Amino acid sequence: MKKFWKITIGVLLALIVVGGAAAYHERHNIRRYLLVHQRYAKKDILTTNQIKLNIRPALSTANTTSTNKLSKTYRQDLKQVKTGSTNAKVIMNPYKTSPLAGLILVKTEAATKVTLTVHGDTPATTITKHLRGYKTQHAVGVLGLYADRTNRVTLTFTRKNGTTTRTTYTMKTAAAPKEIGKNTLKTSKPQQMALGQGNTKLTFAVSSLGYTYGLDAKGQIRWYSTKPISHVFKQLADKHLLINTKVKASDSKSNALQETDFYGRVYHQYNMNGLFPTKDDPSKLANNTVIHHDAIELPNHNFLLTVDDGSKKFVEDTMIEVDRNTGKIQKVIDLKRILPKSAYEAYNGTHRSDGKIDWFHQNSMYYNHKNGELIISGRNQDMMLAINYKTTKLKWILAAPEKLPKSYHKYLLKPTTKHYRYNGGQHAVMLINTAKNTGSKIDLEFYDNNVPVTRGKTKQSKKWSAGEIVSIDQLKKTVTKSWSFGRTLGKRNFTNIVGSSYDVGKGNTLIGFGYANNGKRSEFVEVNRKTKQIVFDVDRTGFGHGDWSYRAQRMTLYPGSANLSLQDIQTK
Repeated sequence: MKKFWKITIGVLLALIVVGGAAAYHERHNIRRYLLVHQRYAKKDILTTNQIKLNIRPALSTANTTSTNKLSKTYRQDLKQVKTGSTNAKVIMNPYKTSPLAGLILVKTEAATKVTLTVHGDTPATTITKHLRGYKTQHAVGVLGLYADRTNRVTLTFTRKNGTTTRTTYTMKTAAAPKEIGKNTLKTSKPQQMALGQGNTKLTFAVSSLGYTYGLDAKGQIRWYSTKPISHVFKQLADKHLLINTKVKASDSKSNALQETDFYGRVYHQYNMNGLFPTKDDPSKLANNTVIHHDAIELPNHNFLLTVDDGSKKFVEDTMIEVDRNTGKIQKVIDLKRILPKSAYEAYNGTHRSDGKIDWFHQNSMYYNHKNGELIISGRNQDMMLAINYKTTKLKWILAAPEKLPKSYHKYLLKPTTKHYRYNGGQHAVMLINTAKNTGSKIDLEFYDNNVPVTRGKTKQSKKWSAGEIVSIDQLKKTVTKSWSFGRTLGKRNFTNIVGSSYDVGKGNTLIGFGYANNGKRSEFVEVNRKTKQIVFDVDRTGFGHGDWSYRAQRMTLYPGSANLSLQDIQTK
């Protein structure tokens, strides 16, 4: 009888396994059929539901689980640490992907608050962070260590009665990866730089394909991630970082949108499906990078992403809003529904190896909190434009008028500057002076590659690239050029692709000439807008092909507290 039941149970289990495998195979075939036989709202324009099906973001908790396991270990370590600052436990690279980060676990007899000092080579490169709150158990996060040296880190413990004690710890690090290349300091005037309180702000070279890293005022590497980060490296309202990376290190495409921090803890991850039809044979599917250039946080804390939407014909002309809690797509904006048909049907400005048409090439966006408008940059149309985010109605266009149908001329901003030179192949749009400006006036900063792809060619084209600021009256639909820097640097700093120009405070702008010398050099220049004096300048050379710096950003290593929480991150 026992033998009978064993055989029966075995047969049932086998049927369940076979049935499950068959069901999985059937779902796989159905999904493949829907990817190949795509649904269109009208010619060349996919339905919203088809785009959602194509991309299909999925929440992944694997890296968050790994983070929680490490945090649990450190909680246990802290319990076992003996009281006294000399008994502290020092941990290097606690979350395994930030080699120039550390963790100090220490107990004090009396409740104390802590000041962290990472000793630099100069006063301007010494990083100081004051931790809030009096505690007896401390988990102090350390950021800003030098590579390839024994670092000195001092913790100052202050009791409630004002008495202080200090203990200095040593933290040894390995050399930075050779693939980062060489960073050569050309100019450094720290007192005139925007370094933030405690010199916690670094200049981050945001990677196109490889290592993203941060430089101090003397051009020394003080942070890098071993994760392959592609294009997206943003600080969020909750002090976390948003990056675009790979699901697995061995993947050829970057399809993991990850919410992380400078220590490498992973809070959430959204994996994108990049299996799309090919143009040559739409019955065949090939892997693609979904999030290609930019991602921003909206006021509701959802993410807005520039994506390939799965079209067999067009690329880089769609945005999706992803619900931060569920990973589901809440909104789709297809720019083919907003701009004229001729822009994408008759485009021949660039050509891709896969045959798909990159008619717009959206590379950045900025949400205007004051009026709910979204400002968009499209390289291959030499165009910046604003839409109402809720309705997607077009508000204005900043571009040369050529090749635009007359029906769109009413949206064009009219230059008030004599001999106004239009932007060409521009990148990195952002608004500045937002607190000062009222009403319909805005100040728009961007990086002008000065590369006319579709419109705006002049005798000055391709002679230089520049950071620029224009003043726009959205009511009168006028544009006035108010600042520019880069022309005096000439052809040496001309970049055919990529680049950035961002206000960083103290009246300074940080410009990233990412593709200088045809992609063999990236240069990061901080300049005072009033005096046009360069206060910081670094040349990057010797990096791998394709890993030029997409953007240069000034960000603080400590957007929040250095009191490191060791509690579990809740998974969704």
